[in-house]
Amino acid sequence: MYGRVISFTLLAPSLWSILDIAAKANTTDFSRQIFKSGDNVGYVIEVFSSKDQAGKNIELLKSLQGLKEQGMAKVQVTEGEEVT
Repeated sequence: MYGRVISFTLLAPSLWSILDIAAKANTTDFSRQIFKSGDNVGYVIEVFSSKDQAGKNIELLKSLQGLKEQGMAKVQVTEGEEVT
């Protein structure tokens, strides 16, 4: 298993509606959940079957990094393999 956590800080709380739509994925290949830890702060957790699968599913990551200049104060990404 392989995981990705995308932490972010929004410049405006109104951007939550955009993130909520973008983070909802209807797929059987991986899972994605969005969490709000403050008015302007949150994170997304994605779990994939493998690192290769994670590399094929980067649309949300690209979207958040693209919003960085317009609506995000910070975007941080952490990835890793499951410890067994």
